[in-house]
Amino acid sequence: HGCTAAELRKALRAVAGAQGAGGGMGLSLCTERQHSEDSEDRSCGALLSRACMADPWRGSRVLVTGATGLLGRQVFKAFRRRGWVLRGLALSRASGDLLRCDLTEPKEVAHQFAAFRPHIVIHCAAERRPDRLEANRAYARRINEEVARDIAMSCSRYGSWLVYLSTNYVFDGRATPYAEDATPQPLSVYGESKLAGERAVAATHADAAIVRVPLLYGPIERVGETSVDGLLTSVRAERSPRLCNWQERYPTNTEDVAAVLEAMARAYVGRRGSLLDGDAGNEKNPALEDLRGVFHWQANERHTKYSMAVIIAEIANVDASNFVQVDTAPPVGSAPRPQYERMLCTRLEKLLGISADKSCYRSNFKEGMKRYLAPFV
Repeated sequence: HGCTAAELRKALRAVAGAQGAGGGMGLSLCTERQHSEDSEDRSCGALLSRACMADPWRGSRVLVTGATGLLGRQVFKAFRRRGWVLRGLALSRASGDLLRCDLTEPKEVAHQFAAFRPHIVIHCAAERRPDRLEANRAYARRINEEVARDIAMSCSRYGSWLVYLSTNYVFDGRATPYAEDATPQPLSVYGESKLAGERAVAATHADAAIVRVPLLYGPIERVGETSVDGLLTSVRAERSPRLCNWQERYPTNTEDVAAVLEAMARAYVGRRGSLLDGDAGNEKNPALEDLRGVFHWQANERHTKYSMAVIIAEIANVDASNFVQVDTAPPVGSAPRPQYERMLCTRLEKLLGISADKSCYRSNFKEGMKRYLAPFV
């Protein structure tokens, strides 16, 4: 199957659970004691085959990079709920279901692809802190461009469909709203490195998808994991915090992004039909016309750091009356930010069959932050 026995058993449990909950085919999952060493693959293979008759993506192998990150965690969960065969890669926090892999080491990447032979790769791993990268251009290039190129090369070799996560920081924020085919003009080293990663992916893998997302928030492991939830510390510690009201943001929920990516993957399986190992190369597949190239996804609510802080203060029962709005650009010394960052999501809205004004895959910011900050307030 191209995965370990443990990974296969977990996928089969997900299949059986989903089928049981939905009252579908009524599949029963055999236990380890019902298997002998030489019969396990045959029995599990038959179960996967039956499951795939109902849901063609079941049994398809998905590799998620950056699986311990803010977005990667939700991507891993979203695919696991649907019964995909999963392998998650992480570096410093790899444990449990996740395997340690240093993506800056091509040999480690090659080993993971050879062992797992993924049908789909969701490349979430990146360095996303603009201020850190502004002073370290070489590191930015290595982690956000060269790693993306290496991943794309392996995807092309094994016939894996690649989804590369990028950012609205590829734009300068002066000509909003940005369509998917708008000309990028990054202001920062971070934006430059992610744009270089986009171009490396497109040049290496003809059918790859590039999904740009804006400022993200979602379930957190600690306060300060993102600049959004980090506002909780600011509003608690300072009586009159100075908060940027200059840069417009569209904070987007990682659970929504993960659901969109999983829906894209199901659409991909539908376009491809069966996923065959060895169907590699850099030739465009005509069936994937609406699944290749650049996509955007973001929420509809417009905020600034100031307006987000006011909401977080309300959640934390902190008086916001002394908060100071700063209506000028950030000071010199930090990475340049685009002032406006509204992106049009036309291609994904069409693919998913939703309209721009609908809330599907677009959670309410305040309600989401209430849930995610509840353990910390």
